[in-house]
Amino acid sequence: MSSLRRRAEWLPALLVGVACATAAEIAIGVLLYAGTGLMRSLSTVLVVEAAALAIGLWSAPGPGPRLVSRIRLRWILCLASFLAAASYATSWSALGELGDTAIGQGFGLAIMAALPLYTCGTVLGGMSTASLTDGRGARAGPGAAAAVGAAMGFAVTGLMLPRSPVPSFLLIGCLALLSLGGMMYGVVLGARPHIEVKAVRAATALPVRVEDRRLSEDGLASRVLLEAGHVRRAIGLSDVSAVIPWDVAVGRRFMPPLEASWRVLVVGGGASPLPRMVMREHPTGSVHVLERLGDVVELGRDHFETGLEVGSTERSFVAVGNLDDLIEGLSGSYDLVVVDGAALESLGGAGGLSVRAKAALRQRVSARGVLVWGPHSDPATEAVDGWSMVALTRPCVGDEDEVLLVAGRQAALPPTDLIEGFRALGGGVAAT
Repeated sequence: MSSLRRRAEWLPALLVGVACATAAEIAIGVLLYAGTGLMRSLSTVLVVEAAALAIGLWSAPGPGPRLVSRIRLRWILCLASFLAAASYATSWSALGELGDTAIGQGFGLAIMAALPLYTCGTVLGGMSTASLTDGRGARAGPGAAAAVGAAMGFAVTGLMLPRSPVPSFLLIGCLALLSLGGMMYGVVLGARPHIEVKAVRAATALPVRVEDRRLSEDGLASRVLLEAGHVRRAIGLSDVSAVIPWDVAVGRRFMPPLEASWRVLVVGGGASPLPRMVMREHPTGSVHVLERLGDVVELGRDHFETGLEVGSTERSFVAVGNLDDLIEGLSGSYDLVVVDGAALESLGGAGGLSVRAKAALRQRVSARGVLVWGPHSDPATEAVDGWSMVALTRPCVGDEDEVLLVAGRQAALPPTDLIEGFRALGGGVAAT
């Protein structure tokens, strides 16, 4: 259903384009040949139509919390304008003298030409705003589809208008097309997330914010932590059973017996749920978190219940700064090293860590320890030379699949088939 909806997103704009062109050509055909009077100038009709369309585009609803309801109101106004145009065109055909007077032609220009094109313009402008501000990322605007629809409208009207006994029949057809387009676009708007910004930290060059996103069509809701537009963490707010986060699944798989010591390092883990899991589920486990931005640590604690604070406690240590410097300043070894690739997205991905820092990370993995990259790893660029590796994948609804790269010394890499929801990608372990 979602794929069908994505393929049909262009259709409402095409139908609006058809209706817009049909109204424009009918107005020209009716008004231009109405007899002696005000509208004997083709330029006059075209200027009014173009100006009405431009004013509609200019006055379209802008971004805001009530954008969806304002677009729906524009659709209703568009339908009402075509109903008025059809009614006036019917009166024009029934009362021949209506088109013989300057007043009648002036009303015809306003009702059959200006009003429909103005409302079509404001609908298309609202659709453009919605496509640019979609919480799932900017989407294709309605311009191309509307232009194709306009060409179709001109062609169909040119064929049908001379054969139609009453021009209003074509406008009534436009009403039906707009009603269909409105219902289809309602489905598209239903899939649009409603976004409520919970917190913003814009003091640095990379602003960080927390958003609550809700889908009206199915009631699903999520909370998202964004850094410069890149998702750092997302959690569900609905009653639907939540998927275990990838890093928590990794931690539970490699957690040793409770009586054994366990040291965990999380690179880019300022909003990660893994440190909280380590301290809750292992009585002696300790966790060391390296994070680039203090705002991520703060918002993660306030809105995602990470429980992290910059500094040290009995079993945790959180440091903020340049990751390369923090990694090179580490001492001792760790049984599990997790690199959260989401923290590197704004730096260009895995290349955000220097070669020297990656080498230092490998040196910090204990003899039987494991190094894990996630959640969207590229085994070709994040491979660990001289170690055994396995790439794992887990499908995600509405998003790209999660891909983990698990690496360990050749004789020490434990089985990875018990990481919840993940399966081997491309045939399992490959030694390099």
